[in-house]
Amino acid sequence: MNSPKFKKWAIIISCALIVIIGLIAAFKMAATPSSYNGEGVDVVSLYENPTVHEEEDADGVAAVIVNEHEEETAADNVVYSVVFNFRGYDTLGESFILIAAIAGSLAILRKSTVGKEEAQNE
Repeated sequence: MNSPKFKKWAIIISCALIVIIGLIAAFKMAATPSSYNGEGVDVVSLYENPTVHEEEDADGVAAVIVNEHEEETAADNVVYSVVFNFRGYDTLGESFILIAAIAGSLAILRKSTVGKEEAQNE
C-alpha cells in the first residue's frame, strides 16, 4: 500500500475533498444574511478622527472593545488591540494549530527511505 501511485491518488483525493468541502462551506456562508453591511459609514473620517463617531449603541463585549480599548491595551488601533490583546491567546493557539498541521502533513507525506534500504540489503 506504500506504492507511489497510491500516495499520489491519496493526495489528489484529499485535496479534492478539501476543495469541495471549502466550496460547500463558502456557498452556505454566502447564502446567510450579513450581520452588518457598513452602510452609511465614512471610513476615511473614522480613520482620521475616531472620537467623533458615536459608540453608545455598542453592548456587551463590543462595548468594552470599542469604549475601553485604549485604556485596556494602550493600542491606538482597535484592530490591533483586538487581535493581539483581547484575542492574543486565541491567535497564539491558532498559530500553533497551523504549525502542527503543517508538521503533521510533512510527516505523513515525506518520502520514506526505510523500504529502499531493506530492498538494497536483500
